[in-house]
Amino acid sequence: PCDDGPAERPAGIHRGASPSSSSRPGSRVSPKVLVQGPAPFVDGRFPGPEHGVAAFMLGDALDLRELRRRLTELNVPTVCWKGQVLFCSSSAELGQHSCSAVFLPDGCVVCWHMSRATEIQVLKLASACPKRRRVAMAPFSWHGGPSPHERMEQLGLSAPLAEERFDVSDAPANVITAVNPQDGSVKLTRDPLDRPSHMLGISLGLAVAVRLEALERQIEAKLEDNWREMNREAHRTLNLSGLSHRIFVMETGLHDLRYMLNSEAGLVDAPDLLMEHPLAERLYGQVIAHLDTRKRTALLNERLSYSLDYLHTLSEHVRHQYSVRLE
Repeated sequence: PCDDGPAERPAGIHRGASPSSSSRPGSRVSPKVLVQGPAPFVDGRFPGPEHGVAAFMLGDALDLRELRRRLTELNVPTVCWKGQVLFCSSSAELGQHSCSAVFLPDGCVVCWHMSRATEIQVLKLASACPKRRRVAMAPFSWHGGPSPHERMEQLGLSAPLAEERFDVSDAPANVITAVNPQDGSVKLTRDPLDRPSHMLGISLGLAVAVRLEALERQIEAKLEDNWREMNREAHRTLNLSGLSHRIFVMETGLHDLRYMLNSEAGLVDAPDLLMEHPLAERLYGQVIAHLDTRKRTALLNERLSYSLDYLHTLSEHVRHQYSVRLE
């Protein structure tokens, strides 16, 4: 399995308390380290870190084991945690130092401190390691044939389905990581032991946001296509059986989207993974609160409900018309 096991803070290292005081009642012990970050690549011959984090949702789920193998071939240090999170740093082959990336099996890639050129390399690597085709997440094309997204893929020019970016800078010495609630900018701790765990908490929050953004775009596109199709069919009601079938297909598609919107099947269970690290869990919550994911999900559910009610009304009307013709 793709799992390097749990990460523990090295023995004797307790922030805010000396090793000898760690056993005293009431002494302050730093929280468990969620994940030991991969060995950093630092080389002044290459460009240094950028001040940002970018999350992307790809069109396919990822084969983390194959992706790890390809990164290793490029001499990129990796850590795979609990089979659900692949963490990597960089190497000379990627052409930038002091940057890293987080990969999730659902197709989310989070790039930390990377230049745009390095991001493109990493996204190409990830796209080359699909686990399964995410048909339902691809942009919708009502009239058949390849969608614009699929045509771009055929040309080798595929783009992420969604993207989110935050500014990142180092926090002052001995200050914990914080997310600005106004603009989402991140002040990242300098502590090399806590830093990967904090990055993981923020990365999982960004993953929720880009997945939701991809679904928002897909739902908006499908609702618009459904509306146009029904307006056209309103003037062509000779084939009631065919119209009834098309309404059924639309309803089924909307139910599938609602399932994807509200189901957590196949997703990384972020709260469960972060429960042993309160600060990482809080950072995760701050990210999804800043990006308003709960309200956006509720609004999408309302839109889907309205559209399903509308299609149900049309379906009843078609049944009535069909009964009239039989009479």
